[in-house]
Amino acid sequence: MANLHQLTAVAAMAAMGLAGCGKAPEKAPPPQPAAQAALVTVYACEDGRTVRASYPDADTAVVDVGGMKRTLKIAISASGARYIGEGLQWWTKGMDQGQLSPLASGEDIASASGVNCKAPGETAAAPPAPGAPGGLPDERRPVSEGPFTPQNAQGAANVVQTYYALVAEKKYPEAWALWSDGGKASGMAAKDFAASFDKYESYNAEIGAPGEIEGAAGSLYVAVPVVIYGKLKTGGPVHMKGEVRLRRVNDVPGATPQQLSWHIAETALKPSPGG
Repeated sequence: MANLHQLTAVAAMAAMGLAGCGKAPEKAPPPQPAAQAALVTVYACEDGRTVRASYPDADTAVVDVGGMKRTLKIAISASGARYIGEGLQWWTKGMDQGQLSPLASGEDIASASGVNCKAPGETAAAPPAPGAPGGLPDERRPVSEGPFTPQNAQGAANVVQTYYALVAEKKYPEAWALWSDGGKASGMAAKDFAASFDKYESYNAEIGAPGEIEGAAGSLYVAVPVVIYGKLKTGGPVHMKGEVRLRRVNDVPGATPQQLSWHIAETALKPSPGG
């Protein structure tokens, strides 16, 4: 569906109830038709408020609280996608959970406690807690204060966040296009890729901190940990864990913007028809 600074990040993340992963999985723009309307997700918050959120592009969240719309922009986060602006912070985990916090003047990350919000009926499943079996590592490193660029490790995690947001919204052609070689690295044609998700009622992901960038034979690689959770159409829960490995061409003269962009090369979670 955000680009996930300078305060005490560990304390802030603990207050947010989100796992600190030390790096910022933000969102890189997915290819999608310009005329397509952004999907609106409705969240019920614990304090009785309703949040209507849409994500018109990978860097933006339009959040409607009490009839007042605010346009927020992606910001550095330790996990999930964090958006800030116009006095609000909206921090999502997957597409069915979020937290709304007031943002004081001059703040880049909210110091005030937020309220938890959930999209009713989205999924009965939930990801394991960080540090629990099947969950992401329970890391306590501070959030990176380095600048975000589409080519660094945060940019790679951003692509993974975008990929699973597209899958959760059933935008399979756009998700397929985020694989290397124009989708061919998925091992499936676009129609088979889409069909591989037919058995799921919901399919969500929690993204962890990316690893270090490694180089090999003119290419760069980075691994991003992922926990998958959701629900089968038969009613059974879905829980998977693994790493998504991304590739891009090294910064060599003559490389095209497409070649310099991160794309998914392989993953243990790669769907297959009938799998």
